[in-house]
Amino acid sequence: MKITSKVDAVNEWICHEELSTTYDNCCAPSEKEVVLKGPAIASLQSFQISAKGLFIINTEMVFNRPVCDRFEVTDESIIMGFYLEGDASAEVTGLLPESVSPPNIHYICYTPSFKAEFRMPPHKLHHYFLIILSREFYFRLLHQQSGLHQEFANRVVQGQHSYLNQEPMEITPEIKWVLNDIRNSQRKGPLKRLYLEAKVLELLMLQLEQWQQLQEQRTGMNLLKRDDAIRITEAKAILDKNFHNPPTIQELARQVCLNEYKLKQGFKASFHHTVHGYVVWLRMEQAKQLLKQQQYSISEIAYRIGYKSSAHFTAAFKKHFGFLPSQIKGQFGE
Repeated sequence: MKITSKVDAVNEWICHEELSTTYDNCCAPSEKEVVLKGPAIASLQSFQISAKGLFIINTEMVFNRPVCDRFEVTDESIIMGFYLEGDASAEVTGLLPESVSPPNIHYICYTPSFKAEFRMPPHKLHHYFLIILSREFYFRLLHQQSGLHQEFANRVVQGQHSYLNQEPMEITPEIKWVLNDIRNSQRKGPLKRLYLEAKVLELLMLQLEQWQQLQEQRTGMNLLKRDDAIRITEAKAILDKNFHNPPTIQELARQVCLNEYKLKQGFKASFHHTVHGYVVWLRMEQAKQLLKQQQYSISEIAYRIGYKSSAHFTAAFKKHFGFLPSQIKGQFGE
């Protein structure tokens, strides 16, 4: 499997790797950092990890003029793609006609051979994180007959260009957490290889879980009257913006013009959370990101996400994650 990435305005390769497609959990991965410079480049940094059947590339780049990145994988592969920043125009042979890719999306796709062009405007950060798996590696993670991906797996076996989900999904805080874990792991040798497989499997689980929830959400929304479904979606948007100081159920119902019963039942059916549970989830995900930044005390984080005391926050965090926030701070060096 040959993997290449090259920007038309730059003489050097971002990546140029040849990998065995064989699954081998004993081999140690190799790692490298690529930094490119040139008149067209404001900044370009790429971290890459390769092992048999597995290639991970995490690239951040800013250009001084419009450029095109041509990315190719010569053999069949399953790609777990995470587009974190930017607004590139992407065209993927057999999968995607030319269209603008919004930031903060992810997808899983299969191609017999991957050929893509990413046209990037200048003076903007473009950040992608790709995990490229051989077919053998992918089916070691998730059995071909698993009901979690049956239709997608059938298309892989038939050699058909395919996405797991036709619409890209939003990158969640949990996914960002795992991507950051992969980027910052200091493990070496065979342990690193084992760690990477565990993290790739965790990411695959999160992607499949989100995909399943979207299917169930569509089913739940279809059971609601159209006006009610729109209002419940509006309620979620209100909570997304105001989770640090959320309205009461009564206030929220009044804001979206629904009675409390319809709001509570419809919200649960659509988003797999109670209204209160969703607020807690938003707060905990924000707390996790703030803890990892190592810039705030426990008390400051509690205040920023809407708790009146650090004790209340600590208790809620322990109930949600099963460990104390201070343990997270200790893990990252404080």
